[in-house]
Amino acid sequence: MSKEKTLRTLEEAEVMQATGVPAQETEEVSAALATEIIADLKKQLKEAKEEADNLEKDWEFCSQQRLILAMQTDIINFTLKIFDYKCLSRALSYVKAVYNQQPPEEEEEQEGEE
Repeated sequence: MSKEKTLRTLEEAEVMQATGVPAQETEEVSAALATEIIADLKKQLKEAKEEADNLEKDWEFCSQQRLILAMQTDIINFTLKIFDYKCLSRALSYVKAVYNQQPPEEEEEQEGEE
């Protein structure tokens, strides 16, 4: 008997002793179990990818909002430093014009805020 065959026989005997089930039957169960585990792992991987995509989109949105808020704060701070009435009047006119020219908000952004 070759060394490989002897090892295989010993392994089968150990499986039989530990489980009370012949090694051939455990191999069939192992294959089915492995297939089931692989399917579960694929499903988990798909869910993890979707979650990662959602997190990335949320991060991009938050980053953009942070930049917008920083700009708004800068504009307010500069405006508070203007004391001349004519300069304030021009600034107000300019801000109104820019406000009226901005593109309308998309419905997706409005839904996300609610």
